[in-house]
Amino acid sequence: MSPEATPFRPAKSKPDKGMAKARPAGHKAEQRLAAQAQAGDPAAMRRLLEELSIPIYKFGRRFCRNEEDAQDVMQESLAALVRTLPRWRGDSALSTWAYSVARNTCGRMRRRRAGAPQRLESLEDEATNSAALRIASPGLDPAREFERTSLREALDAALAALPAAQREVVVLRDVEGLSTREVATALGLAEEAVKSRLHRGRLALRRALAAERGEKVRAPRGNCPDTARMLSLHLEGELDAATCRRLSAHVEQCSDCKHACTTLRRTLTACARLGEAAVPAATRAAIRRAIKAVIEADTAAAAD
Repeated sequence: MSPEATPFRPAKSKPDKGMAKARPAGHKAEQRLAAQAQAGDPAAMRRLLEELSIPIYKFGRRFCRNEEDAQDVMQESLAALVRTLPRWRGDSALSTWAYSVARNTCGRMRRRRAGAPQRLESLEDEATNSAALRIASPGLDPAREFERTSLREALDAALAALPAAQREVVVLRDVEGLSTREVATALGLAEEAVKSRLHRGRLALRRALAAERGEKVRAPRGNCPDTARMLSLHLEGELDAATCRRLSAHVEQCSDCKHACTTLRRTLTACARLGEAAVPAATRAAIRRAIKAVIEADTAAAAD
């Protein structure tokens, strides 16, 4: 039986991570790089900054909605990392800490720009970022590619429309693939608060994408549970095995609830694909220049 047909598989030894993805550098590899950089290895420092720069840039780009600001967020975050790395003891992942710095930097930029018109354009609207959300899809026909592009644009607009508190947890958890614990650490929140915001944000995205497709999101009817919310709870390990079995049996008999599960999983899959998108070559070149500037500034400061 397919996962779509049995959406409430009982959790095993740890919560189902849903659509979360592994990041390029694991925690152990990150620790090794950090230790080498702390010992004065310039190559390790550059590699560490390169590992962190892309996810931090993407995070800033989705929140600041502005290419220049996103690069400023990334450069400021990396500069702060270089300054504080000698004091880092590995209590939490450097990548998690870097997201926290990026979030605070975005907040400061929003406050500075208070009163200015908010920019809500799709990332694909600007020539410099026309490939920012593009995923290689060899063999797709033009109609299918158009559908994927439309979905990405709708998802980007739906993310932009979320309240900031929900957007940041959805972006970190479902787009960037951090665990719930890592999101809580990055945002300075309790895990329960992260999960509460995450569930509301996921359901709001599901409604927005369903509307884009011309589908109706019905309220639970009769004895039906709020199946989409229950699935989100399940993905965070918040349902016991007995509840999962009851829900799975119900979904098998209820087309409305099965549809609710399908549309939420479709939403989370779209979020994961958004996080996998490649950064354009021009932006990567700008990021390399920013890394060089950060390292040169640190070297000059050390020489003074």
